[in-house]
Formats: sequence, structure tokens, C-alpha cells
Amino acid sequence: MKNLTFTLSLLLIILVGACQPGQPQPGDGDVGEEQFFTVDGDFAGAHILVSYAGAMRADSTVMRSKEQARQKADSLIALIKADSTRFDDLARAESDGPSGPTAGDLGVWQRGQMVEEFDAAIETLTIGAVTVAPVETAFGYHVIRRNSLEKPFYGADAFFIGFAGPQSPPTVTRNTEQARVLVDSLKPLVTPETFEAMGLEYNDFGDEPYFFIGGFKEDDNVPPQLLEALKGVAIEGVAGPVEFPSGFAFVRRTRLERRSGAHILVPYAGAEQAGPEVTRTKEEALAHAQALIAELKQDPTQFATFAAENPDMTSGQGGDLGLWFKGSMVPAFEEAISTLEIDGVSETPVETDFGFHIIQRKAAIR
Repeated sequence: MKNLTFTLSLLLIILVGACQPGQPQPGDGDVGEEQFFTVDGDFAGAHILVSYAGAMRADSTVMRSKEQARQKADSLIALIKADSTRFDDLARAESDGPSGPTAGDLGVWQRGQMVEEFDAAIETLTIGAVTVAPVETAFGYHVIRRNSLEKPFYGADAFFIGFAGPQSPPTVTRNTEQARVLVDSLKPLVTPETFEAMGLEYNDFGDEPYFFIGGFKEDDNVPPQLLEALKGVAIEGVAGPVEFPSGFAFVRRTRLERRSGAHILVPYAGAEQAGPEVTRTKEEALAHAQALIAELKQDPTQFATFAAENPDMTSGQGGDLGLWFKGSMVPAFEEAISTLEIDGVSETPVETDFGFHIIQRKAAIR
């Protein structure tokens, strides 16, 4: 029997660094179509740093004076004002900051993570706008552009041809080269029409023919060839093989759907990840979950309060699970939440290997 535990272990490797998804925009299904989602943060931006001798963290090779730094920053702003498309190239060529090689991109951050002057300046900008004057901080002078929090994401289903390794099921005994030979022979056979059938026969990870491995964007910690493969096919198109630490994946690009919700989990002794302090039987857990649902039917607005009163049975504050892409949760959970209206609560406990869940669906906008 294929073991889902190994699938989950692999996903931990794949998904490190993934951001929370946001609201999608429509697309036409062509190759290169991008679905945009809002990442979690207050600001996104890029900058060109012009430092000077004596500025905080200035490189020893920086010899310009503070006045010369100001003048250079002014000249860069003038160039960008004349042609805003030059910002990226100027950042690569002129920035004294470590983000210079990546066109000055600073990614996404929460208010307060940057120095006060920087946050104050970027907050005044509209998306795509550049500061009209250099912004002075202890690090030097900054030319700042505010970027959108909307980022393109690419979703993927996959099945894996594994090779022996610490993250592979013990049933996988082939070595890397043997796995490579197999996937090379399968490559011409894996098409959108045959994807599920091929997964049913060859998938080494999990009991299903394939599984959702996530939605990814440019700066996520995933193999770069995965993003390249997904960008090269239309939604429902297939690509691969893509090499991962424990196997080769054939991937199918999937349309992403964002979800949000909260839950109260009632575990029982022997349930997956249940701690030694959990002593209730499965029958007692079911009865307790049913009693909580009966109370919530009287007043669904008490969900967060109930969750707070049972901190050993919830995730996050008030049971909040945040945002996720459809397919990231176990199938029973996904199926149950898909039937709920916004703010609706499950009529009956939802059973998974972790115990019994009481689920509330939330609007997928944060």
C-alpha cells in the first residue's frame, strides 16, 4: 500500500517558502496564461540604493560623499522619470544594495519590517509609481518603486516516479538512474488524455493516481525547472519529468482556486498526530463534536469563541486556517467545505485521520 505520509513529507520540501494566495483574475487557458493572487503582506517593492562612505553597511569600496550620493540618486530618478521601463536595468547596474542583481526587488513585507522612512515613503506611492525624490535612511539614498501584491501563480497536479532515498516509500528500491530510464520511456506516453491512467499505474507516492502539489510563484523555494515546465503548457497541459529530491514528477498544470476557513478538531486516542494527552475514544470524540455543532446551530457567530475555548483542538487563532489552494487539504475536508456557504458551518462532523472536524467556510479575501 502506498503511504500518504511520504507524500506529505515530499510536499514539505516542495512548499517551503510558499506565500498565501489571494484573489484570482480570469484567463483564457492559453500557454503562458497567468493566474494572479494576492500574497500576504502590506507592501511589495523594489529600490535602488545609493550609499556613501560612512553610511550604515556601506561597502568599503564605496568612496562617494553623502552629497555625491544624493546627486546620483537625483540623476537616477530623472532617468526613470523619462523612461520608467529603465528602473530594473538601472537597479542591476547602479544599486549598492544586495537586491541589485534581482532588479532591486525587495519582495513583500509587513509594515514595520523596513526602517520607518522607507515604509512612510512607499505608503504614499501608487502601484508602479517611483519616488519623486530620494528617500534618505541610515543606509543612504533610496529610489523606491511600489510593486503590486498581485503575483502570478501556477498550479500543478503530479505523479511521481520515485527512487530510493530518505523521503521515498520503502517499496521504492530503484536507484536514480533506473528511475531516469523509466521516466524517459514514459515521457512520450504521458499526455493530457493519459495523465490519470499513467499515474494510476506508476505513481509511487500516495494511493491516488496523482495529487495536487500546490500553487507556485517565481520566488518560491521550488526547483526552477518546475516553474519553467508549468509556464510552458496551458492549463490542463502536461509536462515533465521534473526532478525532485526523491523522484521525477510528471506534472499537469491546473487552474487554481483559493479557499479560506476555520475548524475545530476533536481528536481521539490513536488519531494521527494526537498527543499523549488525548485520551477520549473515537466514539467520545464524535459525540463531543456533535454536541458542539448542536450549540453552533443556535449561534454560528460563536465559532471563534468555541475554538478559543478548545485551544488543543484548533489551528491558529480561533481555529483560523488562513488561505489555501483547493486540493491542499485532505479530500474529506475539501469535499465538506465545498458544500458550505460563506460563514456556514458543517452540519455533521467531518472525519479524517486526524479526528472529527467542525468546519466553517470563510470568504477567500484577506
